[in-house]
Amino acid sequence: MPRRPRHVVALSIAVIVLNAVGNCCLSIGMRSYGATDYVRAMTNPWVIAGILMLIGWLLAQLALLSWADLTYVLPIGAASYVGSAVLGALVLHEHVSAARWAGVALIGAGIAIVGRTLPRTGPTR
Repeated sequence: MPRRPRHVVALSIAVIVLNAVGNCCLSIGMRSYGATDYVRAMTNPWVIAGILMLIGWLLAQLALLSWADLTYVLPIGAASYVGSAVLGALVLHEHVSAARWAGVALIGAGIAIVGRTLPRTGPTR
């Protein structure tokens, strides 16, 4: 099987990590505020870190879309769901039910299948 270009691999990893960790940071930050105190929550360092990571995620996603097809990028980006579930259980001490772990396993299986394909599956412009 041909190797993926390094920039595609690096961007794929960045998309996964920045999304999962950014959402985890937002969750940590928002738990210390009420449901309606969004303005004050924007000054929380965890919320700021989460927002910055999600901005990085968006930029990495855009860059990855310029080098790979949507049918490759979106399933690879779905790996952040796996990372979010793991971070939720380990870092946030959330209960993840067996049904949710089964869903995470299905997502992981889909990622494994899609990950075996080359990033560019259609003709380039």
